[in-house]
Amino acid sequence: MSPEDLLPYYERELTFLRQYVREFAAHYPKIASRLSLTGGMDSGSMDLHVERLVESFALMAARTARSIDDDYPRFTEALFETLYPHYLRAFPSCSIAHFEMDSGRAAQMSAAVTVPRGTQLYSRPLRGSKILFRTAYDVTLSPLQLTAAQFRSIADVPRALRLPAGATALISLTFAIQSAHPSIAELNVESVRLYTQGTPLFTAVLRDALSMKALRAYVEPAHGGRWIELDGSPCTVAGMDCADSLVPYPESAASAYLLLTEFFAYPEKFGFFDCDLRQAGRVGGRQFTIHLVLKEMPTESAAAHALATLDERHLVLGCTPVVNLFDAVGKLGERSSTSDAADAYVLEADEQSAHACAIYSVDSVAQVKASPQGNQAEPLDPLHSLRHGWHAGAETLYWQAGLARRATPGSPGADATLTFVSGALVHRSPPAALDIRLTCSNGDLPERLDCGSPMGDLMMEGGSLARRIALLHRPTRPLHPRHERGAQWRLISQLSLNAVSLTGGAGPVRELLALHDLQRSAASVRLIDGVVKLTQHAVTAWVTERHFAGIVRGIELHLTIDEDAFAGMGTGIHAFAQIVDRLLRLHVTTSSFTQLIVFSSRTGDMLLRCPRSAGNGFLT
Repeated sequence: MSPEDLLPYYERELTFLRQYVREFAAHYPKIASRLSLTGGMDSGSMDLHVERLVESFALMAARTARSIDDDYPRFTEALFETLYPHYLRAFPSCSIAHFEMDSGRAAQMSAAVTVPRGTQLYSRPLRGSKILFRTAYDVTLSPLQLTAAQFRSIADVPRALRLPAGATALISLTFAIQSAHPSIAELNVESVRLYTQGTPLFTAVLRDALSMKALRAYVEPAHGGRWIELDGSPCTVAGMDCADSLVPYPESAASAYLLLTEFFAYPEKFGFFDCDLRQAGRVGGRQFTIHLVLKEMPTESAAAHALATLDERHLVLGCTPVVNLFDAVGKLGERSSTSDAADAYVLEADEQSAHACAIYSVDSVAQVKASPQGNQAEPLDPLHSLRHGWHAGAETLYWQAGLARRATPGSPGADATLTFVSGALVHRSPPAALDIRLTCSNGDLPERLDCGSPMGDLMMEGGSLARRIALLHRPTRPLHPRHERGAQWRLISQLSLNAVSLTGGAGPVRELLALHDLQRSAASVRLIDGVVKLTQHAVTAWVTERHFAGIVRGIELHLTIDEDAFAGMGTGIHAFAQIVDRLLRLHVTTSSFTQLIVFSSRTGDMLLRCPRSAGNGFLT
């Protein structure tokens, strides 16, 4: 509860009290004189002690009124902490890290090297503290480099090549091996991950071109002149799997809600593409070019004009999103004087730079007990969890964490407390020895980090083969969840799967998007308003799976959007449609299916047809 939230309640309660003071002084003048109460417009007391008592009572009444207006947050917060904890926590700072390779180091590599997801990176000290980041994707460092990228018309294709109907443009990506390997097959690199960068309008057009507009793909060996057709487009969107999430997430929860949160909090996460090189590797050669033949990109169109400047700087290898999260060990401090719980203890990160360490989540709490074999950690279950009651008993010990935003304006993190209760919900003293595991961030300190150092912006333990690790943009500011009245209940209502979510048209969809929009920027608001219409139609289809084939009833959903509204965030239409498709899957049973089709509100043309899907599996 921040001072900004509490101030209007305090002023209102103080106004009520001063009004009552005037009425009291008018009815009981003798008692009022003993308390030095004044009955004028500035009703109060000439006695400073009495005046402070009035102000203190106004402050306590304000806290009570604020809690009432929060619509009983203890229930909603306990529910979210169990199912969707990311709704209660600030979304940490994020950026894109680039592991830059130079030709000299690439030439000496004998094989590709992978920097795994979750690798910890750190910056130079800022205000006496290192900023820590965690990688979200695997990064493959190899001698393979993207040496050229170009957008051009189909007039440049070989005359003997028969293009598919509707072909209007071409994107060409040239790769070259910097080492002595004779071909890409010798490198054992099956795919590369490309990050698309540029202005929001440029990246929106480029990302949609790679994901939605490719009709056919070819590979051209160096100096060969002959184009060999590939089996489908080699480029697929990355970042849609649960394993690619930026923040921790329960495995039992629906990942579509986390994807939607990440889409609005950090849309650059969805600017990555995996380019499959297995077929191109069979062609051989140290250099080759992949040609993507595009549709709906006539030379005079705005999209073609936007992509006219495409070159290799807009498609970068060796990149990954990084998030300002790191593991830490916690310790208990003194009993908290600000928590509502009677026996809450201050929880701190046991770090040297604790002043720059904000607790993001309490991951585990264990009681350390001595035994002949040495100290052993006995895990304790959280009070609000799906495991509550597994070890039933009145004396079973549970823990409950409290994370509240700090009251100081501009402060980065949260005041954390830890409370211990028995199975009978009686408060207990904490055990003598505890092992507390935390996930922490540096609050809003990362957004003050300068980028562009010639020596690199980040480092990793033990070093890397990269010449330097650079941040492609300044880390974003942390985004806090909404705390206005009724916000959590509206979110719970949206998370309750029911027929209204599909039959209510675009209204419920826009409300769900708005509740997940932590940035509330002009671009995100325009995108939400760009959802024009949603209609559903009952359909039947012949479905063939590994162990089943037959006619299945399903729902075909037609989503009409304003294309221009999706340019401001830079993600394009395809990434948004993929996330909405995953959300709509939650509204049908596994014995049925959904299929999302996206239309343009301007022309009425179909923009995208998603595969039929049931649950998390595709039906073909």
